[in-house]
Amino acid sequence: SSLFCAMIISGSRPLARVGAISRVLAQSCAGFAAGSGPYNARFQQTMLRIKDPKVSVPFYVDNFGMRLVHWIRFDQWGFTVYFLERQKQDAVSPECSMDATTIDCERYLMTMDGSTLELTHNHGSEGESSFEAWNGNTGRDVGIDSPLYREAPSVRGFGHVAFNCDDVYDACSKLAASGVKFQKKPDEGRMKGLAFALDPDGYWIEIVKRQPLAWPEYYNLSQTMLRVKDGPKSADFYQKHLGMTLLRRLDFSDFSLFFLASVTPDELKSALDQRPESEKAEHGDGFDPNKPNTLTKLLFNQCLELTWNHGTEKDPVFKVHDGNAAPQGFGHIGFLVDDLEPACERMQADGVDFKKKPSDGNMRGIAFAYDPDGYWIELIDRKASFAGVCSNY
Repeated sequence: SSLFCAMIISGSRPLARVGAISRVLAQSCAGFAAGSGPYNARFQQTMLRIKDPKVSVPFYVDNFGMRLVHWIRFDQWGFTVYFLERQKQDAVSPECSMDATTIDCERYLMTMDGSTLELTHNHGSEGESSFEAWNGNTGRDVGIDSPLYREAPSVRGFGHVAFNCDDVYDACSKLAASGVKFQKKPDEGRMKGLAFALDPDGYWIEIVKRQPLAWPEYYNLSQTMLRVKDGPKSADFYQKHLGMTLLRRLDFSDFSLFFLASVTPDELKSALDQRPESEKAEHGDGFDPNKPNTLTKLLFNQCLELTWNHGTEKDPVFKVHDGNAAPQGFGHIGFLVDDLEPACERMQADGVDFKKKPSDGNMRGIAFAYDPDGYWIELIDRKASFAGVCSNY
């Protein structure tokens, strides 16, 4: 929310618990958390603003098998954030409900290997008839003849999140039976076999077929899509600074897609071992992201999908909408890191710009960097805690 952005990043003092900042960093150690790159980074969250958590949280729990793993309430700033994970079946996490969470839930969140949807609720928005989240897919750049045309923003940014499943048609049948609305059903449009469901705030949820591996999990959270000005530049940024692996590049006549993931060597090897035999024969032990492969449909990990329309890199006035000015919806993506302050110092020395450094504002365990398009990237120290700053634990 705008309050979320302003209060965390500014130097404004909270209305309560003024002396609590010294307790922001917990004494516990992150341990040997999964990560990659120079800062052991792990793609951990996608933040979406919502109208009503009593509607949105059950929607993702009931329809996609997600679990509420933690929530943080800031009464002094007027917002609460809810973290939902699509866990593996054998995952163990502390008990959490809409009524209560604990410091143990926070420790799980800060040291997790999985990724979450962070749903941000501005207190009171559930009662505002005028509240509308920007879903990322309306704007001036779609053309005036499109039903998605709006005067603002001039260029879209965030596009969707996605879940993979074994059978898109079965999944969509179940969703429809539960009253879920669709932007596109599997047999509509030119691209058959994939669908876009709509969440309660109108965010698009792509439903994608994965490789049949007999996983017990009906879904896995698989993508966050962002439109970018210069695909190769952005892909290089996420590989260099955040240790992501480029799994696949798909080039079409006028656009390209880049799929990147936070994967450990063991996770990547496990996915490579599960490839179809024909793919193993073509690629050998390794893989070439520029050649067809099935890695995005073999990994449980969430990917960052970058969509690049060719030619925009040459347009001096082209700029995607980052979601934090009007209209608002998507806010940022986030990564866990081991040691925040030296990581930020090194990133800044390497030319990365920051919205908020670790020492700025009220929150000492987090920072916000800018990617090449100006998207906000939250960097969270695995040792961070909001106990004593938040209102609920």
